[in-house]
Amino acid sequence: QSGYRKKDALNTAYTILNPDGYIQFKTDNRDLFDFSVETAENSPIWNIKELTYDLHHSEFLEGNIMTEYESKFVAEGKPICRFVLSR
Repeated sequence: QSGYRKKDALNTAYTILNPDGYIQFKTDNRDLFDFSVETAENSPIWNIKELTYDLHHSEFLEGNIMTEYESKFVAEGKPICRFVLSR
């Protein structure tokens, strides 16, 4: 069921996103991240522009706005996964 909701959410986001807009997704939950990447890769309407399994040790860190949870997880040594989707 959650897979259908994720696809529905991505389809809805596509319809309201500006043509030059993007979605940025960050999480410390690797299973959720892998599922989200697979969903995006199997979608004919989305392109993955950036992808990292350890944001804080990647070329994508510059300009990152760290959330409260992200700060906590990084302090605990947990990697933060991140991708950027575009239309």
